Amino acid sequence: MRHAVHRFAGWCAFAALAAPAATWGGDPIVVDSSAAEPAGLHGTIAAHNAARAKVGVAPLFWDEKLAARAKAWADMCIDVTAPIGLLDHNANRGAGFSFYIGENIYGTTGRASGVAATQRWIGEKANYHHATNSCDAGKVCGHYTQVVWSSSVRLGCAISHCGALQFSNSVVCNYGPGGNIAGQSPY
Repeated sequence: MRHAVHRFAGWCAFAALAAPAATWGGDPIVVDSSAAEPAGLHGTIAAHNAARAKVGVAPLFWDEKLAARAKAWADMCIDVTAPIGLLDHNANRGAGFSFYIGENIYGTTGRASGVAATQRWIGEKANYHHATNSCDAGKVCGHYTQVVWSSSVRLGCAISHCGALQFSNSVVCNYGPGGNIAGQSPY
């Protein structure tokens, strides 16, 4: 039997964040629209952008620097924070970037793919209520809101295998600028 779990960026989707660390400064963000996701993650951008189109949000573009940051972290196989068995979030993922970096993590005992991870995160839409900008009580929706966060324009993901973890196959996606800013709606 395959099992899959995911984490949200180390904090509740609507928790209060320190404004300077969590907000985008408004500087222009240049994207290279010719950059493409690696073959192992083929379809990840399309899956994200399909969900974004459904709510009228502009598409994301692949970012090699975010992908490299995701890969370097994922390959470290760090798991010290509950729930144990799943790759932890990278608390320093934004180091060297001029904007906040959001992060979604998906783990499975089966084969990991960017499309499967994205579909799982998009599935949280059922728990999200745009009119009140809230999740159902006791439910998770922060992965979904990061996927559709309107000011996020860059995406970089990686797949890793960490044999010592219960959920040994992971997908890490980094978003720039990151979303889930307290008090703000994703779109």
